[in-house]
Amino acid sequence: MCAKPLVVKSRAQLWDWGQADLGQLVDYTVALQQEVARLRDAAAQDSHNSSRPPATDRAETPKPKSLRRKSGRRSGGQPGHPGHTLQFCDQPQHLQIHPLQECACGEDLSREPALDFARRQVFDLPSLRLECTEHRAEIKECPNCGLTQQAPFPAELKAPVQYGKNFRAWLAYLYDAQGGASLRIRQMSLEMFGFAVSEATLQQARQEQYEALEPFENRLRELLPQEKVLHADETSVPINQVNHWLHGLCTPLLTLLSIQPDRSQAAIGASGILANFTGWLRHDFLAGYLGFTNCLHTFCKSHLLRELVFLYEPHQQLWAKDLHDLFLAMRQCIKDHKARAAPLTQRQLDQWYQQYRSLLRVGRQANPRSPEQRAKKRPKQTKEQNLLDRLEKTEHCILAFLWNWDLPFTNNQAERDLRNLKTRIKISGCFRTLAGAQRHVRIRSYISTLRKHGLPVLDHLRRALDGNPFLPVRSQST
Repeated sequence: MCAKPLVVKSRAQLWDWGQADLGQLVDYTVALQQEVARLRDAAAQDSHNSSRPPATDRAETPKPKSLRRKSGRRSGGQPGHPGHTLQFCDQPQHLQIHPLQECACGEDLSREPALDFARRQVFDLPSLRLECTEHRAEIKECPNCGLTQQAPFPAELKAPVQYGKNFRAWLAYLYDAQGGASLRIRQMSLEMFGFAVSEATLQQARQEQYEALEPFENRLRELLPQEKVLHADETSVPINQVNHWLHGLCTPLLTLLSIQPDRSQAAIGASGILANFTGWLRHDFLAGYLGFTNCLHTFCKSHLLRELVFLYEPHQQLWAKDLHDLFLAMRQCIKDHKARAAPLTQRQLDQWYQQYRSLLRVGRQANPRSPEQRAKKRPKQTKEQNLLDRLEKTEHCILAFLWNWDLPFTNNQAERDLRNLKTRIKISGCFRTLAGAQRHVRIRSYISTLRKHGLPVLDHLRRALDGNPFLPVRSQST
């Protein structure tokens, strides 16, 4: 817009002003039209056609439509699915006999021996209570020197009265695995066990868990650079009302989360993993990732599809609708070929690439550069032109999933691994300290990795306190 805003009090004043400087009035009008277009685009964006979270949608915004097609199958377990249900226990902890006293004919059977038993089992919780173990260190007098000596207590006994490792691991599990707020965890402890756990005790239990998991985090830093494909994503995290960023690097079996002050290239590389990574890095077009030239890049198609939805709905760009449908057709084609274990032939690949390039040419024809844009070295472009530039420059990266089946269509793996923390913030509020957030993301990395391996979380949190955390081996995805 023009440097000096135009303030008009009457139509006559506007006429006089316009006659005096018609060129400035034209520039002002063009700037106003551009501002109106920008505001209209911002109002038209929501979670189904942009990267905005669903929480920012207006009430009248239609629910985003899933990109998945109906399979025609009924919901629930499918035929042949093994299913999971309670199984009979071979060694029950308790046994209760129900005697048969009388026959249906009235005969007394109380003294007759049982021929067999019909069995039914009930799985239930025992009475929940904390058990106290008293440790006594012997005190003796030496008959030789006469000195009184005391046996040492185990190193883990640091106070006259304290909570045990099982209970401390349970506190960390509630806070970091289940997203519980400290006040609710303390209230639960009081109601279940009769012990009002202090805030300091809860945070000390988490700090102990954090320190015990340092070998686990070091193992991840060794393994992740060796992977074929890494998923990367980031999301904002408020810490004491100051915005920070949660960065995630993950695979189907490994998760590493970290807190950084921003999402610059330096923050992305702070973990030291991407500088040594030479595989495929999947992300969402964030420029900071592109600075790592030692690895190959591929992009999430879900983000592209949302951008294309925005272009063909509010902007009526028909080529965007056709490209949107082409991506979905490509995904279905790869899914069918994977089911048959039959890679695409070179001719089939060429056909997909030709269709892709053809639609980009149509997009260019519908959005040519204006004479003013061609006259400038770095002109301001429309959303359509910026997206077309990206689609042309990164063609190889975008379409790599057609021939490299290690590359999934979306970046959902990374987004799922970050989603828990966003849920926690909605339920329990922001973190009050950076140290508390760092504790959470390390413990959360451990919990996510355990679940990916199908391991019991609480049991392995307890083992970590014994100095025996789960240390993953080379991922099976490689």
